[in-house]
Amino acid sequence: HGCRSAGGGGGGGAAREKPLTVGNYTYLDGALHVQIAVACDCIMDRLCRERKNTAVAFLGTPTDAHVVTDGASAAATEALENAPLWMKLWQAIGVLVPNRPIDAGGLKFMDSIVSDQGPNYILSKRMQHWRAMVARADGHIASSNVSPSTATSSVTKNASFAAAYGGMHIFRPIEVIYQELSLSLMGALLIHDLRNEKSAARPATKLPHPLCLFQATSFHGGIWRCPYSIGSIGIPSALTYYCTVFRPWILLGVFSIAAIAQYVVLGRAPAVLARAGALVPSVALRPLVSLAASMSVPL
Repeated sequence: HGCRSAGGGGGGGAAREKPLTVGNYTYLDGALHVQIAVACDCIMDRLCRERKNTAVAFLGTPTDAHVVTDGASAAATEALENAPLWMKLWQAIGVLVPNRPIDAGGLKFMDSIVSDQGPNYILSKRMQHWRAMVARADGHIASSNVSPSTATSSVTKNASFAAAYGGMHIFRPIEVIYQELSLSLMGALLIHDLRNEKSAARPATKLPHPLCLFQATSFHGGIWRCPYSIGSIGIPSALTYYCTVFRPWILLGVFSIAAIAQYVVLGRAPAVLARAGALVPSVALRPLVSLAASMSVPL
């Protein structure tokens, strides 16, 4: 991905009169993410200075600290109070952290930062927030909607993130969105911001606080309303995913351990194994019988 623009281009006077929208949808691993974020910010800053009809666009990450709506805050509090017993047990041992909103300056903030994504990631996203707020304050349209957790290749290439994403649905109302749906939704919100005269992206629209720009048309995928923070639900989610994917092998392992324990304690194998052994030709069992006899193990 990269900085993409829509509208007029070139150096002609007529082209400069056309509206221009430039979006920063870049991502690179590690410190390169910060470097490319700085490069894109310089491009956007220059365009905004040179062309007053320039609009800027970003996709916000849900794993960030955001101003949330009163409805989302109340929903998270209610969900925590009504959390099932298995969630409360995870909370009791210190794994799950309640998703409690933070009141500051008359606004409610939700801390959804995931430390595993590293400081480079959150710094790059913070720079995009700053550019959006500065551009809007200078009279430019600034579209910066929070996108849902999306199973993109850059995320799912990390095995632990892929496993967590595979099991997050147990923490309702969180839903991990596939890339095609996410692109369609966020594209529609971008068009809304550019075409709707009353959208929060418009400088003329009054906002309680500049940070409310990221609150107005957020599609957070349920993170703001979840009873527990997104940074703490990874372990239970991953365990759910692994237990689902590897269920046959887990059951086989449990049965094998139980069969061995019964044989050691009672001196006989489970009846189901005896019945299954009767269906196997004796020729196929000869190596096993010989091995047992050499070890003085009765069958």
